[in-house]
Formats: sequence, structure tokens, C-alpha cells
Amino acid sequence: MQKKNVKIKKGFLFSKKNKVSVWASTYPYADIPEAYFEEKFSKNNTRASNTWSNNFKMRYFSPSKMETNGAHEGTINIRQAVGECSFSSSFIEVLMSKAKKKKLNEITWVILLFEYEYSGKISGIESDDYVTLVGAFDYDDDAERLIEADDE
Repeated sequence: MQKKNVKIKKGFLFSKKNKVSVWASTYPYADIPEAYFEEKFSKNNTRASNTWSNNFKMRYFSPSKMETNGAHEGTINIRQAVGECSFSSSFIEVLMSKAKKKKLNEITWVILLFEYEYSGKISGIESDDYVTLVGAFDYDDDAERLIEADDE
């Protein structure tokens, strides 16, 4: 049976349980125009779109399922950036392998979109001026933490 991703006139819907899609950037965060991030909301303020989602042909995304992290200056290791915004280690080894192939070990910032299986093959978009898709990965909320919580 072939997997279906719904194409709606304004973009694709890639919602999928137990998946996380990850984008990373090497572009200086401070140099990205604010308009890139400005969200337009619909559906009781639970769905949003912005320049980023439009560039990647996404119909919308759920801001409540998004985490971002990075360095305001310089770079940060992608493992650390992802670990600080995901409590699960379930996908880190596969992510690190893909990041290495795409030369994204040291990044400026990262976007994680949970419950979402973005496909560059289906959309035809792997990157824009600011971010590159690292991939979509299986996500297990019950897996060990990637980075241990700080001692209080």
C-alpha cells in the first residue's frame, strides 16, 4: 500500500504520529529577517504558517509541536542543540548520521517539528535560503533522555 500525503492547493500535510522532522541552519540567526518567522494563525490559533513553512510547501504547522534552539552568535553542535529541545534520544544516532552527510554538525540553529513526517522527495524542497532539512525520524517519547536534566 502506498503512503499518502495530502496535497492541498496551498501545500502538503505531513502530520504523522511518532515522527519528528528536523531542519538545521548554518546561516547566522541574527541575520535572518524577522518576516521569515512571523506566523499567521488559523483554526483557533492552533495552526500557523509563515515564510519558512510556505518555502517548504507546508499547508500549516502546529506551533505547540515545534521546538527551536541554537546559538545567537557562533555555532553549536547539532547534538547539543537537538538534545536541549527534545527529551528523547530515540532518533539522535540516525539524525547525527544524516547531519554528517549534509555537513551540518556545527549549526547556528535547529527546528524540530513533532508529529510531522516532512518529505523533501514529495514536496521537492530540501532547503531554502536559511535552513536545510536534515530528515524525518521515528520518535519514541519513552526513550532515555538525550541530555540529562541539570541537578537542582
